[in-house]
Amino acid sequence: MAVGVAGLVLCVLGASLDAKAMLGAWVAVAIFAISLPLGALTILMVHGLTGGRWGEAVRQPLRVMIAMLPLALILLLPVLMRLDLIFPWAGADSAMLSEKVREKLAYLNVPFFLLRFAVCAAIWLVLTWVVLGSTSEDSEKAGNGRKYALGLILHALAVSVFAIDWMLSIEPEFTSTIYALCEASAEVVGAFALAILVLAARRAVEVIPGGEEDVALSEDLANMQLGFLLTWIYLVFMQWVVVWGGDLPDEIGWYISRATGGWRYLLWLLIALQAAAFTGSLGRRLKRSHDGLVWLAGAALAGHFADVFWRIRPPLFSGGLLALWHDAVAWVGLGGLWLALFLFLLRRADRIVWWRREVAHG
Repeated sequence: MAVGVAGLVLCVLGASLDAKAMLGAWVAVAIFAISLPLGALTILMVHGLTGGRWGEAVRQPLRVMIAMLPLALILLLPVLMRLDLIFPWAGADSAMLSEKVREKLAYLNVPFFLLRFAVCAAIWLVLTWVVLGSTSEDSEKAGNGRKYALGLILHALAVSVFAIDWMLSIEPEFTSTIYALCEASAEVVGAFALAILVLAARRAVEVIPGGEEDVALSEDLANMQLGFLLTWIYLVFMQWVVVWGGDLPDEIGWYISRATGGWRYLLWLLIALQAAAFTGSLGRRLKRSHDGLVWLAGAALAGHFADVFWRIRPPLFSGGLLALWHDAVAWVGLGGLWLALFLFLLRRADRIVWWRREVAHG
């Protein structure tokens, strides 16, 4: 917590020196922070419909992640106060924008943006309240199918709007009808990998029976992570194929800006991490090993971290390597605060129940 507070103080200092640079670093961290509870919401609602030992094992860390959602939403407030520093369409003279962007201004305007964010936040807070209640130890499990099915539909709509507003519209010339699916799948990969790491830190998952005979729980978890990872790889690859094969100038520019200069190294790191998590998941010996499972989940989570930074940060970054100090203090400040609350809720699960009770009674 002390490290996080120190980081936040440095963030304030950074904002006073260069508000645009500091907010650009801040928004990348804030989007990563909110991706984990959103991914956890998806997993718990899907598991509520399908069942399975894999979901029961990671339920508690996923519940803690969901309980972090209010903090993640609060972290977005500084951006809401200065949208003009992040989004080129906010507050800009429309005459200075390209024709392609001007055609989108009926959707991309500040009042409508704020309204959409308020609706998305309300949907997620209600879903959090419902899922935390229906996944608690003493809750009634029967009859939740319709709630989860409706919840997944609303969640998918909210994630789609959020991905378009907070990520795609940073570069409004770029268009992708599959981007929201890529974001949703990335959120699931990140949340599930973190849940595995938390579970593996507390229990010897390699000796716990899985869903079938002669299958360890660690194998089930690694296989589920592989499935989520394959979905993300497929969607990301299809987006690249459509853009490149269609020879779309604006969309190709989105990739070029992230594959040149120093960003190419981050791209290679991202590919290496997810490729390692993918190929490692094909070996049974690694999946039956405690260290192997931790390694696989760690690679997937680090890959998600690199993915968010690679997608969000390039258009908001200016200056050389020294300018990365904004990112360093943002990750230390927000990461320290997030981690402190996350560890507190892991140790004091009863606080999650308190959160839900407070929401219920006001």
